[in-house]
Amino acid sequence: MAELRLKIPEELEKEIEEMPEEDWSEFALKAIELRMFELKLEKSRKLRHVLFKALISESKLTEEDALELGRKANEEMLEELEEKGMI
Repeated sequence: MAELRLKIPEELEKEIEEMPEEDWSEFALKAIELRMFELKLEKSRKLRHVLFKALISESKLTEEDALELGRKANEEMLEELEEKGMI
């Protein structure tokens, strides 16, 4: 496993020291995982938009069908977040 070192302002360091019961390494890891998920989701949204545009150009799907597919994709992403303990 890789190691990440952070520089933090003194004031924040003092606040962290006031809460030694918190696992700050775990907290930082979860924050990085969440941000990575957000970045992947944003990239995925852009990709889905491009794919959607390409598909609908010659698709026989109705708008209602497309919305239903989108809802299912959102449900799957929510389940993934829950499984990872991010929400």
